[in-house]
Amino acid sequence: MSDLHFDDVTIAYGPARAVDAVTLTVPSGTTVGLVGESGSGKSTLARAAVGLSPITAGRVLLDGIDVQHLPRRPRPLQMVFQDPYSALNPRMTIGESIAEPMPRPPRPLTVRTAVTDLMTLVHLDPGLATRLPGQLSGGQRQRVALARALAARPRVIIADEITSALDVSVQGALLNTIRDLQGEMDLTMLFISHNLAVVRYVSDTIAVMYQGAIVESGPTSEIITNPAHPYTRDLLDASALG
Repeated sequence: MSDLHFDDVTIAYGPARAVDAVTLTVPSGTTVGLVGESGSGKSTLARAAVGLSPITAGRVLLDGIDVQHLPRRPRPLQMVFQDPYSALNPRMTIGESIAEPMPRPPRPLTVRTAVTDLMTLVHLDPGLATRLPGQLSGGQRQRVALARALAARPRVIIADEITSALDVSVQGALLNTIRDLQGEMDLTMLFISHNLAVVRYVSDTIAVMYQGAIVESGPTSEIITNPAHPYTRDLLDASALG
């Protein structure tokens, strides 16, 4: 159970600010949906939390500790990316990919059991453990990426546009899996999407990002029914929720 806190974070590339003085908290055991159009800075902010984007100013804190000072393995923050195929080693079996980030148990049998449990947890047939990523569908690969993130026993998961490349029916099934995991595991998650309808389905609170800044945040029901910022209203209209 851990709080993830972005403390006045700025990320600049030359004179351009991709992220502009963002303060945002993901409370322990909750899911915060971060929504905004492509180029709004939301993925850059997420990548900063796992050390993939350099921070110009401010800090990212996990339970009050700067993430730059946290151990690299096991990594307490895990990120699930939009394209699971590029995130998985094409030469490793699904079972090997899921097992790789695990804190090492004492026996191979324990690893196999843990892989089976994780695949079952994300609603993936354990019989696929011997397959390669290229033999799976996009939705199956994304479930593998999610199981791999959970295998590291992280304190926070960051999901970056993980449904955007999937067909609508496959999106819905994956979102249902995430909701199941939230109920079973008390997940702490930052869930990022350009689609407010998707964010609404899994989030306790929503933060709206526009041109590198958070322009509005609050409980999901409040943002959906009574948006205060014009940009949020535009997102609602685009999602057919307004």
